[in-house]
Amino acid sequence: MLTSKLAALRRKKGLSQEQLSNLSGISVRTIQRIEKGIVEAHVTTIKILADCLEVDVENLLGADPSATSETVTNANKLSPAFHALALAGMFFPVLNIILPGVLWLIKKDDSINYDFHGKQVVNFQLTMSFFCFPAILLMIYYFPLGFPLFLLLYFYAITMSLINLFKSIKQQPTRYPFSYIFFR
Repeated sequence: MLTSKLAALRRKKGLSQEQLSNLSGISVRTIQRIEKGIVEAHVTTIKILADCLEVDVENLLGADPSATSETVTNANKLSPAFHALALAGMFFPVLNIILPGVLWLIKKDDSINYDFHGKQVVNFQLTMSFFCFPAILLMIYYFPLGFPLFLLLYFYAITMSLINLFKSIKQQPTRYPFSYIFFR
């Protein structure tokens, strides 16, 4: 999955394997083995390479023409669960963060996709929770403004979670706008 994509992005950037090695601190031999598909890169290695190539991790992991659909399906089979757990938790305070957060902590080392989706969901749910606190305070002191603001935030969070749930099921890129990045 990462093999020719890494080589293509490296060449597009105009870097040799040696130059990428100097930038990233990853040995030339490791880069060669990853590009040839001899080894599967560790999550932290992929993150370092993505930073050096100035691309998103998801872009670096983009579908490879030589990858079989079975490999891609197996690598992404739990990705929708992160978005679904956030939705399930939306009806019980704090579980919208705890449920996907626990799954992310358990599965983040299994796949870079799990790490990516888990961080994305947890970051968004934390952001929405922090935005809801002022809305709740405003609702206490000035209900006509606080209540509609709270509802707007709540339904925005549900809508974005649903959209990204369906995108992850279809294996399309997911995105949560207005999300602060707590976990990189």
